[in-house]
Amino acid sequence: MTFDGLVWGLRGGLSLLRDLNCALATLEVVQDMAGIREDISLRAATGLEGGLVACGSTCGVITGGALGIALMRAGAIDALGERAQRMVMTEVRDYVHWFRDSFDTTTCRERTGVDFYRVSGQLRYLLPGDRVARCLWHTGRAASYLRRYGSAMQARPCIGGKDSTDHARHCAIEVLRGVRRACGMGDEVLEKIAFVFDGGVAFTGGVCGALAGAVMAANLAFGWDIRSMGRVKSAQEFVGGHLNLLRKGKVPGRETFAVGREIMKRLTDTIPALECARITGATFRGWDDFQSYMHTSNACRELIAQAAKVSSEVVVRRRNPE
Repeated sequence: MTFDGLVWGLRGGLSLLRDLNCALATLEVVQDMAGIREDISLRAATGLEGGLVACGSTCGVITGGALGIALMRAGAIDALGERAQRMVMTEVRDYVHWFRDSFDTTTCRERTGVDFYRVSGQLRYLLPGDRVARCLWHTGRAASYLRRYGSAMQARPCIGGKDSTDHARHCAIEVLRGVRRACGMGDEVLEKIAFVFDGGVAFTGGVCGALAGAVMAANLAFGWDIRSMGRVKSAQEFVGGHLNLLRKGKVPGRETFAVGREIMKRLTDTIPALECARITGATFRGWDDFQSYMHTSNACRELIAQAAKVSSEVVVRRRNPE
């Protein structure tokens, strides 16, 4: 590991200590290393923590890093469209495979071995500290990798003419656009980079993009403004949010994890799992294979529509309580 990689690795671990949210810490440090400030898309990533609202699916270090990789390529995506998107998906898949090979798994439930929806699970995560230390270590290692990989990306520019993306279907993006149409609330940058969730994060079968899109859309309204929050505020939000995961019944108000928990509860009542591979029963070889599936899958079309509907309803009701 180079000295530069070591420095960014330390920054990654320190970001997690400060933010208390793996997805935010990873995306924030990637933004810093790339010199990009996108506070709205950062806020949208709040609920990716703990495998999507602490449900144990794909680790937030992966999903936050995937969004960061796409953000580093945002200019190329504008210029080259699908050509650049395909390249980004290869880069994100490399990242997911590196994480899996380095740490044996890509899911939070397997990495931590705890259930954040139980008191015993939350206590075991925090005490005696080995699980927290593991997350700090993995976040730091990921930040070091992304720094090294980001430098290689800059030396490997996308080339060629622009390809149209009008025909392509993207699960998370379609949910985000559906919520924007219903609520008038969205973010162009997030909608540009959220294609990385296709096929369960770059076709690797992880967390479903429709579920991630529904949570991120709500986080545009209720997520954490982590760059403007001090350590005391982030600790208060962390404690309050994780306590809300334990409460029985619906929790009123605008707290991020209470909102996300409601969305996830309503959506997961109708699907067999959180991961794309288990929902679809498919293993995607790449872009064309995924697009072929998406253009013929009524189940995914219905899930995308349902995710946009549920997220929109929750956002409207919690923004405008009676």
